[in-house]
Amino acid sequence: MSKVNALFIKRAPLIMKNYSEEEMGSLPAKDYFREAVQMKRPVVLLVDDDPQVLETLKFVLGESYDPICAKSGVEAVSTVKNQSVDIVLMDLQLPGMGGLEALKLIKEYDSGIGVLVLSASDSAEQAVLALRLGAYDYLTKPFDTDKLIATLERLSEGLQLKNEVAFLREELNEKQGYGEIISRSPRMKRVFDLIKAVSNTASNVLITGESGTGKELVARAVQSMGTRKDKPFVAVNCGAVPSELMESELFGHEKGSFTGAHQRKIGKFEFADNGTVFLDEISTLPMHLQIKLLRVLQEKSFERVGSNTTIKVDIRVIAATNVDLAEEVRKGRFREDLYYRLKVVPIELPPLRDRKEDIPLLLNHFLEKHGRTCNKRIAGITDDARVLLNEYRWPGNIRELENLMERLVVLAEDGSIITVADMPAGIVPDAADAPASESRDLREAVQVFEKRYIIVALNRTGWNRVETARRLNIHRNTLLLKMKELDIREPGEGGRRSG
Repeated sequence: MSKVNALFIKRAPLIMKNYSEEEMGSLPAKDYFREAVQMKRPVVLLVDDDPQVLETLKFVLGESYDPICAKSGVEAVSTVKNQSVDIVLMDLQLPGMGGLEALKLIKEYDSGIGVLVLSASDSAEQAVLALRLGAYDYLTKPFDTDKLIATLERLSEGLQLKNEVAFLREELNEKQGYGEIISRSPRMKRVFDLIKAVSNTASNVLITGESGTGKELVARAVQSMGTRKDKPFVAVNCGAVPSELMESELFGHEKGSFTGAHQRKIGKFEFADNGTVFLDEISTLPMHLQIKLLRVLQEKSFERVGSNTTIKVDIRVIAATNVDLAEEVRKGRFREDLYYRLKVVPIELPPLRDRKEDIPLLLNHFLEKHGRTCNKRIAGITDDARVLLNEYRWPGNIRELENLMERLVVLAEDGSIITVADMPAGIVPDAADAPASESRDLREAVQVFEKRYIIVALNRTGWNRVETARRLNIHRNTLLLKMKELDIREPGEGGRRSG
């Protein structure tokens, strides 16, 4: 298949309707896309007031494209609005509406349409203006057929890659999460629904959850999916800024307003005008600044430190905390009116221990991510190591998991497999640190305990069965039987069972 035949992207969902449900279910998203690409040639709108030129172009391009024609700028704009068009090949010298004006209107209607300009005038000024208005390239008449086809192929390939990335990103968001949030947990699905619901509103959002659960990622997802996606996103960690500097950090100051204020400073709220301010660890905000923040939320205005001039801003505030703000209100450490102003839409993030179905996804994601960063190929993680990581409580949540995977990748040899022996002491528990999970019945809990206990003992002896059995005060055959029953395999054995 030639490059130009691979353009069709935007109409992929339309073509995919030709598949049966069984066929759709058997193809990955990228293959829907590729199959759709092969089923339809790109549509090229030819715009010229000379019928002979139109016929020549139709003949030249008819083998690889589906050409349609328009004889004026007005007709070209109308065709784009009423029919699916991938590429426009347009003369600039047109009756009535000129080609440059038509180009401007076409790109305003759909910036994704590729426009290639043809003109009998070899004017550098016109060429520059056409490119500024969004044209892909400028060719002069009489055109060289090979050059025209090569230019169209490059344009087609560029449009294909651009749209394929957008298509697959959308598929990824639908299947696994938003942005960098990766999950298949039902609890996180409810979080995604909230993100989608609130993203196109101006309502304030309060994100709660333990440290490391991804509160800033959720805040950025709210921003990126809404009408403010192209506006500033300004993050402030309220707990990391000294209280005496926080007012200046948030609202700015005038020169000479206090010792050390050698020049005017613009605050975070002013930087974020028309965008979003993300206030992490909001519970640490001093009481006098809680009052000022309340005013900003109510009146959308503030003054810089040392100034009486009121500054109006249009901002959305997303706050986050890992403490119980309601309890802070009851203890008098957080203003009740501010609490309810922030908590218009509450989003609660579950800890990683309550969404363990996501751990395999996250392990693979972080292995790949840090493998690229370190320029290493990690072959994988053994089953025993995965069991160990799945059973760990993850008090630091996703941040702790990512930090561990980065450490393991950094220390691993290129092409190696990560095993239980690579795990730090805090991850591999002593027997006394392996309580039964409340979600299991007694028999399953005992099996989990036994498996972890035996793996710890085997690791301490370098997987010497005789020595391990001696330390466990059992017969070697009993150990081998337990290893078979519990599917305990020595790292590097692959599909071969231990013993």
